[in-house]
Amino acid sequence: MNILLLAEVSAGQVIGGAERVLRNQAFGLAILGHHVELLTRAAESASEGVIEMNGIREWRYGVSRKHEAAFLWSSVRRSVERFDQLHATEPLDAVIIHQALAGLGPILARRHAASRWIYMCHSLAHEEYETRQGPTRSSLAHVRRQANLRARRSVERAVMSRCHRVVVLSGFMRQRVIGAHGLSSDRIALIPGAVDPHVFVPSEDRRLAKAALGLPRDRTVLFTVRNLVPRMGLDNLLNAIESLNGTRPELMLLIGGEGPLHEQLQADIRRKKLNDVVRLIGFIPEPQLSQYYQAADLVVMPSLQLEGFGLVMVEAMACGTPVLGTPVGAIPEILNQVDPILVAEGVDGRSIGRALDRVLRRLQEPGEANRLAKKGRAMIEHQYNWERHCHELVSLLDGPMEDRLAA
Repeated sequence: MNILLLAEVSAGQVIGGAERVLRNQAFGLAILGHHVELLTRAAESASEGVIEMNGIREWRYGVSRKHEAAFLWSSVRRSVERFDQLHATEPLDAVIIHQALAGLGPILARRHAASRWIYMCHSLAHEEYETRQGPTRSSLAHVRRQANLRARRSVERAVMSRCHRVVVLSGFMRQRVIGAHGLSSDRIALIPGAVDPHVFVPSEDRRLAKAALGLPRDRTVLFTVRNLVPRMGLDNLLNAIESLNGTRPELMLLIGGEGPLHEQLQADIRRKKLNDVVRLIGFIPEPQLSQYYQAADLVVMPSLQLEGFGLVMVEAMACGTPVLGTPVGAIPEILNQVDPILVAEGVDGRSIGRALDRVLRRLQEPGEANRLAKKGRAMIEHQYNWERHCHELVSLLDGPMEDRLAA
C-alpha cells in the first residue's frame, strides 16, 4: 500500500511521545513492505522542504504564526497545497492522521484522494490544550481560551467524523473519544501504543548503568521523564519525596524533561531542602533515555490528568525497570497487568509516598525485583511492541470500511 501520514510534529526531530509514535509507526509500516510518506507542519525554527529518513520522505510546510486565525487558515491552505504536490506523484491507498489540524484541509478538500482515512488519537486536542493553560488574568483572556477550546474540539470532531476508523492506544482513550465526540464504538479500533524492544533493553548490571551516568551505586534511584506542566503531578511527587526523606535517606529522584514549571520546581526543591535528593536533569536525548531507565530502580508516573497511553511506562518496562503510577488514564490499564501494587491509591503526595514505600519494600524481598522486571519485559515482547502495532494497523487498513460517513 501507499500510505501517507499527516502530523503537526516531525519524525525527524523526536522530542516527545507524539514524534516517537509517528516515527516508529512510519518505519514499522515501511519494514512491512509498504510505501510510506509523511506530510508535516514545519516547526517554528525549521524551514519547509523535503527530508529523507531511511528511505522515507517527510514533506514539510510552513504556516503563519501572526495570530490564531492566521495560523488556522494557513495550516489548512498549506497542508492542502503540499498534499497536492505529493499526491501528483504518489497515488494513495490510505491516509493516517496523527493530529486533527494536520488532517483538516486534506480530508475536507481531498477526501477522494484515498479510499482509507484513519485518525490516530493520541489524546483529545481540547483536553490537552486545557491542561497546559494557567489561570486566566482577564475576561478577554478567558473568552479567548474558551474560543480556542471550542475550535480545537470542533476541528477534531470534524476530522474524526470523516475518517473511516479512529484508532486509540488504550481502553481509556476509547471511552474519552466516545464521551467527547459521540462516536459509535464500532468506529473505534484499539491498537495499543508500543516501544522498540531492541532499543529499550534491560541492563546486565544496574550498578554499572548507574556508574555510567555518574550516579552513586548505593542510592535507590527513582526516575521520571515528563513535560514540566501541571498535569504531570510533579509537585505531588516532590511532596511524596519530602515525606520519605527522613525514613529513606537512600532515595534519589531524577526528573527529566523541560517545560514552563522548571523554575517553580527548582524553587520547591530548594524550599523543601531536597537539593541532595532531587535533580532536574533537563531534556534527555532519545539515545540516552534507555540508559536512565536501566539505571533507575523504579520509574514513577505521578500524573494528575489524561495519560492517554503512557509511553514512559512501556519504555521503562522494556528496560526491565518496574513502574509505579497514579490511578489516572491508561496507567492502571497497563500496570495492573504486572501487579496491582504498582498503582497508587490517589494522586496526592501522601498517596504517592505510601505507594513508594510499599513498592520499595516489595522490591527488597528476595526475587521480587526480578519477577516484576521479567513480567514487564514479557508484556513488551508479546504485546506492546511496534511490530505487533503495525501488523494490527495493516490488518485494519486491509479490512472493510464504512462508506456512510459525514459529508
